[in-house]
Amino acid sequence: MAEPSAGSRAPYRIMVIVGLVGLGLWATYDYWGGLFANASAPGNQQSTIETKAKPKRGVPVLVDAVGEQRDETVIEAIGTARAIRSVTLFSETEGEVVAFPIESGARLSRNDVVMRLDSRDAQLNVRVAQIRVKEAESALDRATNLRDKNVRSKANVEDAEFILERAKLELEQAREALADRSLRAPFDGIVGIPKVEVGDRVTRSSEIITIDDRSTLLVEVEVAERFLSRISLGMPLSGKTPSLQDRDIDGRIVKIDSRVDPVSRTVLVRAAFDNLDDSLRPGMSIFVNLPLKGELFTSVPELSLQWNSGQSYVWRIVDGKSERVPVALKRRLNDIVLVQGELSPGDVIVVEGVQRLRDGRQVEISAIGDAGQ
Repeated sequence: MAEPSAGSRAPYRIMVIVGLVGLGLWATYDYWGGLFANASAPGNQQSTIETKAKPKRGVPVLVDAVGEQRDETVIEAIGTARAIRSVTLFSETEGEVVAFPIESGARLSRNDVVMRLDSRDAQLNVRVAQIRVKEAESALDRATNLRDKNVRSKANVEDAEFILERAKLELEQAREALADRSLRAPFDGIVGIPKVEVGDRVTRSSEIITIDDRSTLLVEVEVAERFLSRISLGMPLSGKTPSLQDRDIDGRIVKIDSRVDPVSRTVLVRAAFDNLDDSLRPGMSIFVNLPLKGELFTSVPELSLQWNSGQSYVWRIVDGKSERVPVALKRRLNDIVLVQGELSPGDVIVVEGVQRLRDGRQVEISAIGDAGQ
Protein backbone atom coordinates (compact mmCIF):
# COMPACT_ATOMS: atom_id res chain seq x y z
CA MET A 1 0.00 0.00 0.00
CA ALA A 2 1.24 3.39 -0.75
CA GLU A 3 1.97 5.86 2.17
CA PRO A 4 -0.13 8.94 2.50
CA SER A 5 1.38 11.96 1.19
CA ALA A 6 2.63 14.84 3.35
CA GLY A 7 -0.25 17.00 2.27
CA SER A 8 -2.89 14.47 3.39
CA ARG A 9 -1.30 14.05 6.87
CA ALA A 10 -1.56 17.73 7.83
CA PRO A 11 -5.33 17.85 8.72
CA TYR A 12 -4.97 14.74 10.84
CA ARG A 13 -2.18 16.23 12.87
CA ILE A 14 -4.20 19.39 13.51
CA MET A 15 -7.14 17.36 14.84
CA VAL A 16 -4.88 15.45 17.23
CA ILE A 17 -3.34 18.67 18.57
CA VAL A 18 -6.78 20.27 19.15
CA GLY A 19 -8.00 17.18 21.02
CA LEU A 20 -4.96 17.14 23.28
CA VAL A 21 -5.37 20.83 24.11
CA GLY A 22 -9.11 20.33 24.98
CA LEU A 23 -8.31 17.38 27.19
CA GLY A 24 -5.76 19.44 29.07
CA LEU A 25 -8.16 22.28 29.55
CA TRP A 26 -10.86 19.95 30.96
CA ALA A 27 -8.42 18.34 33.34
CA THR A 28 -7.38 21.71 34.78
CA TYR A 29 -10.88 23.29 34.83
CA ASP A 30 -11.22 23.47 38.62
CA TYR A 31 -7.87 25.12 39.08
CA TRP A 32 -8.23 27.64 36.28
CA GLY A 33 -11.92 28.31 37.09
CA GLY A 34 -11.09 29.24 40.68
CA LEU A 35 -8.17 31.28 39.55
CA PHE A 36 -10.26 33.22 37.04
CA ALA A 37 -13.09 33.68 39.55
CA ASN A 38 -10.73 35.12 42.12
CA ALA A 39 -9.12 37.28 39.51
CA SER A 40 -12.45 38.63 38.24
CA ALA A 41 -13.88 39.30 41.77
CA PRO A 42 -11.09 40.46 44.06
CA GLY A 43 -11.96 40.34 47.78
CA ASN A 44 -14.89 37.95 47.22
CA GLN A 45 -13.38 35.25 49.42
CA GLN A 46 -12.90 37.69 52.29
CA SER A 47 -16.58 38.84 51.97
CA THR A 48 -17.77 35.22 52.21
CA ILE A 49 -15.78 34.69 55.39
CA GLU A 50 -17.17 37.86 56.96
CA THR A 51 -20.78 36.87 56.07
CA LYS A 52 -20.40 33.54 57.79
CA ALA A 53 -18.85 35.13 60.88
CA LYS A 54 -21.50 37.93 61.36
CA PRO A 55 -24.19 37.01 64.01
CA LYS A 56 -27.88 36.96 63.14
CA ARG A 57 -29.71 40.26 63.93
CA GLY A 58 -32.74 40.33 66.30
CA VAL A 59 -36.17 41.86 65.72
CA PRO A 60 -35.88 45.68 65.92
CA VAL A 61 -38.21 47.08 68.62
CA LEU A 62 -38.94 50.33 70.42
CA VAL A 63 -39.17 49.91 74.19
CA ASP A 64 -40.20 51.80 77.31
CA ALA A 65 -40.00 51.24 81.06
CA VAL A 66 -42.85 50.09 83.29
CA GLY A 67 -43.98 52.79 85.71
CA GLU A 68 -46.08 52.95 88.86
CA GLN A 69 -49.14 55.13 89.44
CA ARG A 70 -52.17 55.33 91.74
CA ASP A 71 -55.66 54.87 90.38
CA GLU A 72 -56.68 58.40 91.36
CA THR A 73 -60.15 59.72 90.55
CA VAL A 74 -61.50 63.26 90.80
CA ILE A 75 -65.21 63.68 91.49
CA GLU A 76 -66.65 66.92 90.15
CA ALA A 77 -70.13 68.12 91.06
CA ILE A 78 -72.10 71.33 91.49
CA GLY A 79 -74.06 72.04 94.66
CA THR A 80 -75.86 74.94 96.33
CA ALA A 81 -74.36 76.47 99.45
CA ARG A 82 -76.40 76.98 102.58
CA ALA A 83 -75.56 78.38 105.99
CA ILE A 84 -74.63 75.97 108.74
CA ARG A 85 -77.58 77.41 110.67
CA SER A 86 -80.39 79.32 109.04
CA VAL A 87 -83.86 80.30 110.23
CA THR A 88 -86.83 82.38 109.19
CA LEU A 89 -88.44 84.05 112.20
CA PHE A 90 -92.20 84.22 112.78
CA SER A 91 -94.05 85.96 115.56
CA GLU A 92 -95.31 83.86 118.46
CA THR A 93 -98.45 85.97 118.72
CA GLU A 94 -100.53 88.60 116.96
CA GLY A 95 -100.01 92.30 117.48
CA GLU A 96 -98.75 95.63 116.21
CA VAL A 97 -95.03 96.18 115.61
CA VAL A 98 -93.86 98.99 117.89
CA ALA A 99 -90.08 98.53 117.59
CA PHE A 100 -87.68 97.04 115.04
CA PRO A 101 -84.21 97.92 116.36
CA ILE A 102 -82.07 96.16 113.71
CA GLU A 103 -81.00 96.86 110.13
CA SER A 104 -80.50 94.52 107.21
CA GLY A 105 -77.08 92.85 107.31
CA ALA A 106 -76.61 93.48 111.03
CA ARG A 107 -74.75 90.87 113.05
CA LEU A 108 -76.71 89.66 116.05
CA SER A 109 -75.87 87.63 119.13
CA ARG A 110 -78.09 85.03 120.67
CA ASN A 111 -81.14 86.54 122.53
CA ASP A 112 -80.76 89.97 120.93
CA VAL A 113 -84.16 91.62 120.38
CA VAL A 114 -85.24 91.62 116.74
CA MET A 115 -88.77 93.03 117.05
CA ARG A 116 -91.19 94.19 119.75
CA LEU A 117 -94.99 94.11 119.62
CA ASP A 118 -97.43 96.23 121.59
CA SER A 119 -97.33 94.64 125.05
CA ARG A 120 -99.58 96.83 127.20
CA ASP A 121 -102.24 94.15 127.67
CA ALA A 122 -99.62 91.54 128.44
CA GLN A 123 -98.02 93.76 131.09
CA LEU A 124 -101.40 94.31 132.73
CA ASN A 125 -102.05 90.59 132.78
CA VAL A 126 -98.74 90.05 134.57
CA ARG A 127 -99.64 92.60 137.24
CA VAL A 128 -103.06 91.00 137.79
CA ALA A 129 -101.45 87.59 138.16
CA GLN A 130 -98.94 88.95 140.67
CA ILE A 131 -101.76 90.36 142.81
CA ARG A 132 -103.60 87.04 142.72
CA VAL A 133 -100.50 85.30 143.98
CA LYS A 134 -100.24 87.70 146.89
CA GLU A 135 -103.94 87.18 147.73
CA ALA A 136 -103.50 83.41 147.66
CA GLU A 137 -100.44 83.62 149.90
CA SER A 138 -102.38 85.71 152.45
CA ALA A 139 -105.33 83.31 152.37
CA LEU A 140 -102.98 80.40 153.02
CA ASP A 141 -101.42 82.18 156.01
CA ARG A 142 -104.84 82.80 157.56
CA ALA A 143 -105.98 79.23 157.02
CA THR A 144 -102.79 77.93 158.60
CA ASN A 145 -103.18 80.13 161.71
CA LEU A 146 -106.81 79.11 162.18
CA ARG A 147 -105.91 75.46 161.82
CA ASP A 148 -103.25 75.85 164.48
CA LYS A 149 -105.94 77.35 166.79
CA ASN A 150 -108.32 74.51 165.89
CA VAL A 151 -110.75 76.99 164.36
CA ARG A 152 -110.40 75.69 160.78
CA SER A 153 -109.88 72.16 159.55
CA LYS A 154 -106.89 70.80 157.67
CA ALA A 155 -108.99 70.72 154.51
CA ASN A 156 -109.23 74.51 154.51
CA VAL A 157 -105.44 74.76 154.48
CA GLU A 158 -105.13 72.34 151.56
CA ASP A 159 -107.69 74.35 149.58
CA ALA A 160 -105.67 77.51 150.16
CA GLU A 161 -102.50 75.76 148.97
CA PHE A 162 -104.19 74.70 145.72
CA ILE A 163 -105.36 78.25 145.09
CA LEU A 164 -101.86 79.60 145.62
CA GLU A 165 -100.35 77.04 143.24
CA ARG A 166 -102.86 77.94 140.53
CA ALA A 167 -102.16 81.65 140.98
CA LYS A 168 -98.44 81.04 140.52
CA LEU A 169 -99.09 79.10 137.31
CA GLU A 170 -101.23 81.93 135.99
CA LEU A 171 -98.39 84.35 136.75
CA GLU A 172 -95.97 82.17 134.72
CA GLN A 173 -98.39 82.11 131.82
CA ALA A 174 -98.74 85.89 131.89
CA ARG A 175 -94.97 86.35 131.92
CA GLU A 176 -94.58 83.95 128.97
CA ALA A 177 -97.23 85.88 127.05
CA LEU A 178 -95.35 89.10 127.76
CA ALA A 179 -92.06 87.55 126.59
CA ASP A 180 -93.74 86.45 123.34
CA ARG A 181 -94.32 90.10 122.52
CA SER A 182 -90.55 90.40 121.91
CA LEU A 183 -88.90 88.43 119.07
CA ARG A 184 -85.29 87.41 119.84
CA ALA A 185 -82.41 85.90 117.84
CA PRO A 186 -82.07 82.13 118.48
CA PHE A 187 -78.32 82.10 117.68
CA ASP A 188 -75.45 84.31 116.51
CA GLY A 189 -75.90 85.33 112.90
CA ILE A 190 -76.55 87.97 110.29
CA VAL A 191 -80.06 89.18 109.52
CA GLY A 192 -81.53 89.58 106.07
CA ILE A 193 -83.98 92.16 104.76
CA PRO A 194 -86.97 92.63 107.15
CA LYS A 195 -90.38 91.71 105.80
CA VAL A 196 -92.28 94.05 108.17
CA GLU A 197 -91.92 97.58 109.50
CA VAL A 198 -92.97 99.51 112.58
CA GLY A 199 -96.74 99.94 112.57
CA ASP A 200 -97.47 96.71 110.69
CA ARG A 201 -99.82 94.22 112.29
CA VAL A 202 -98.46 90.69 112.23
CA THR A 203 -99.95 87.29 112.88
CA ARG A 204 -98.43 83.93 113.78
CA SER A 205 -98.04 83.16 110.05
CA SER A 206 -96.31 86.44 109.16
CA GLU A 207 -92.71 86.06 108.04
CA ILE A 208 -90.58 88.57 109.94
CA ILE A 209 -86.90 88.16 108.95
CA THR A 210 -84.15 85.61 108.20
CA ILE A 211 -81.02 84.97 110.25
CA ASP A 212 -78.03 83.04 108.87
CA ASP A 213 -74.96 81.77 110.65
CA ARG A 214 -72.70 81.77 107.60
CA SER A 215 -69.41 81.27 109.42
CA THR A 216 -69.49 77.87 107.69
CA LEU A 217 -71.32 76.96 104.51
CA LEU A 218 -72.60 73.50 103.69
CA VAL A 219 -72.84 71.94 100.20
CA GLU A 220 -74.41 68.58 99.44
CA VAL A 221 -73.39 66.56 96.36
CA GLU A 222 -74.09 63.05 95.12
CA VAL A 223 -71.25 60.53 94.79
CA ALA A 224 -71.48 57.35 92.72
CA GLU A 225 -71.97 54.14 94.63
CA ARG A 226 -68.70 52.63 93.38
CA PHE A 227 -66.69 55.34 95.18
CA LEU A 228 -68.39 54.89 98.57
CA SER A 229 -65.54 52.81 99.99
CA ARG A 230 -63.02 55.52 99.08
CA ILE A 231 -64.62 58.46 100.92
CA SER A 232 -64.54 59.12 104.66
CA LEU A 233 -65.40 61.82 107.19
CA GLY A 234 -62.88 64.63 107.33
CA MET A 235 -61.58 64.00 103.80
CA PRO A 236 -60.35 67.28 102.25
CA LEU A 237 -61.82 68.75 99.08
CA SER A 238 -61.93 72.08 97.28
CA GLY A 239 -64.54 74.28 95.68
CA LYS A 240 -64.97 77.20 93.33
CA THR A 241 -67.74 79.73 92.84
CA PRO A 242 -68.40 82.12 89.93
CA SER A 243 -68.03 85.18 92.15
CA LEU A 244 -64.51 84.11 93.21
CA GLN A 245 -63.19 82.40 90.08
CA ASP A 246 -59.49 82.79 90.94
CA ARG A 247 -59.80 81.34 94.43
CA ASP A 248 -59.91 77.74 95.63
CA ILE A 249 -62.09 77.26 98.71
CA ASP A 250 -60.85 74.60 101.10
CA GLY A 251 -63.44 72.26 102.55
CA ARG A 252 -63.96 68.85 104.13
CA ILE A 253 -66.54 66.07 104.25
CA VAL A 254 -68.66 66.30 107.42
CA LYS A 255 -71.58 63.95 106.69
CA ILE A 256 -72.14 60.80 104.61
CA ASP A 257 -75.68 59.56 104.16
CA SER A 258 -76.57 56.23 105.74
CA ARG A 259 -78.02 54.72 102.56
CA VAL A 260 -77.56 54.61 98.78
CA ASP A 261 -80.32 55.96 96.56
CA PRO A 262 -81.72 52.84 94.81
CA VAL A 263 -82.73 54.86 91.74
CA SER A 264 -79.61 56.95 91.01
CA ARG A 265 -77.19 54.56 92.76
CA THR A 266 -75.54 57.52 94.50
CA VAL A 267 -74.91 58.48 98.10
CA LEU A 268 -75.42 62.00 99.46
CA VAL A 269 -72.28 63.64 100.83
CA ARG A 270 -72.23 66.90 102.77
CA ALA A 271 -69.18 69.16 102.61
CA ALA A 272 -68.36 72.11 104.86
CA PHE A 273 -66.46 75.24 103.75
CA ASP A 274 -65.18 77.70 106.35
CA ASN A 275 -66.25 81.28 105.65
CA LEU A 276 -64.35 83.21 108.26
CA ASP A 277 -63.85 86.24 105.99
CA ASP A 278 -67.60 86.21 105.15
CA SER A 279 -66.92 86.29 101.39
CA LEU A 280 -69.39 83.52 100.61
CA ARG A 281 -73.18 83.64 100.77
CA PRO A 282 -75.87 81.00 101.21
CA GLY A 283 -77.46 80.11 97.88
CA MET A 284 -74.23 80.38 95.89
CA SER A 285 -73.39 77.65 93.40
CA ILE A 286 -70.26 75.78 94.45
CA PHE A 287 -68.28 73.62 92.03
CA VAL A 288 -66.93 70.81 94.24
CA ASN A 289 -63.69 69.01 93.39
CA LEU A 290 -63.12 65.82 95.40
CA PRO A 291 -59.89 63.89 94.65
CA LEU A 292 -59.97 60.21 95.61
CA LYS A 293 -56.78 58.24 96.10
CA GLY A 294 -56.84 54.71 94.80
CA GLU A 295 -54.77 51.54 94.77
CA LEU A 296 -51.21 51.57 93.46
CA PHE A 297 -50.82 49.82 90.07
CA THR A 298 -48.07 49.34 87.51
CA SER A 299 -48.46 51.60 84.47
CA VAL A 300 -47.54 50.87 80.86
CA PRO A 301 -47.89 52.83 77.59
CA GLU A 302 -51.17 52.13 75.85
CA LEU A 303 -49.35 51.02 72.68
CA SER A 304 -47.62 48.21 74.55
CA LEU A 305 -50.89 46.50 75.52
CA GLN A 306 -51.79 43.58 73.22
CA TRP A 307 -54.86 41.33 73.04
CA ASN A 308 -55.36 37.73 72.02
CA SER A 309 -58.55 35.69 72.58
CA GLY A 310 -59.79 38.20 75.12
CA GLN A 311 -56.54 38.08 77.14
CA SER A 312 -54.38 41.20 77.46
CA TYR A 313 -50.60 40.98 77.68
CA VAL A 314 -47.35 42.88 77.10
CA TRP A 315 -43.94 41.87 75.76
CA ARG A 316 -41.14 42.20 78.32
CA ILE A 317 -37.45 42.14 77.35
CA VAL A 318 -35.29 39.85 79.50
CA ASP A 319 -31.65 39.25 78.54
CA GLY A 320 -32.30 40.54 75.04
CA LYS A 321 -35.20 38.18 74.42
CA SER A 322 -38.95 38.77 74.34
CA GLU A 323 -41.21 37.33 77.03
CA ARG A 324 -44.99 37.39 77.02
CA VAL A 325 -46.50 38.59 80.32
CA PRO A 326 -50.31 38.40 80.88
CA VAL A 327 -51.81 41.48 82.58
CA ALA A 328 -55.27 42.61 83.68
CA LEU A 329 -56.44 46.02 82.51
CA LYS A 330 -57.60 48.23 85.41
CA ARG A 331 -57.99 51.72 83.98
CA ARG A 332 -57.00 53.92 81.05
CA LEU A 333 -55.46 57.33 81.74
CA ASN A 334 -54.96 59.12 78.41
CA ASP A 335 -52.02 57.28 76.80
CA ILE A 336 -51.16 55.38 79.99
CA VAL A 337 -52.82 52.13 81.09
CA LEU A 338 -52.94 50.86 84.67
CA VAL A 339 -52.52 47.10 84.76
CA GLN A 340 -52.10 44.28 87.25
CA GLY A 341 -49.75 41.39 86.58
CA GLU A 342 -46.28 40.03 87.12
CA LEU A 343 -44.60 43.30 86.23
CA SER A 344 -42.34 45.49 88.32
CA PRO A 345 -41.52 49.20 87.94
CA GLY A 346 -38.48 49.55 85.71
CA ASP A 347 -39.13 46.45 83.61
CA VAL A 348 -38.43 47.01 79.90
CA ILE A 349 -41.41 46.36 77.63
CA VAL A 350 -41.94 46.64 73.88
CA VAL A 351 -43.96 49.59 72.61
CA GLU A 352 -43.54 49.18 68.84
CA GLY A 353 -42.48 46.21 66.76
CA VAL A 354 -44.65 43.62 68.51
CA GLN A 355 -45.96 42.01 65.31
CA ARG A 356 -42.91 39.72 64.81
CA LEU A 357 -42.33 38.82 68.46
CA ARG A 358 -42.58 35.34 69.94
CA ASP A 359 -41.58 33.96 73.33
CA GLY A 360 -37.79 33.75 73.52
CA ARG A 361 -37.15 35.63 70.28
CA GLN A 362 -34.00 37.74 70.07
CA VAL A 363 -34.66 41.47 69.85
CA GLU A 364 -32.64 44.52 68.99
CA ILE A 365 -33.60 47.76 70.72
CA SER A 366 -33.86 50.53 68.15
CA ALA A 367 -34.92 53.35 70.44
CA ILE A 368 -36.30 54.14 73.87
CA GLY A 369 -39.90 55.35 73.81
CA ASP A 370 -41.23 58.32 75.79
CA ALA A 371 -44.85 57.19 76.05
CA GLY A 372 -44.55 56.37 79.70
CA GLN A 373 -42.71 59.53 80.74
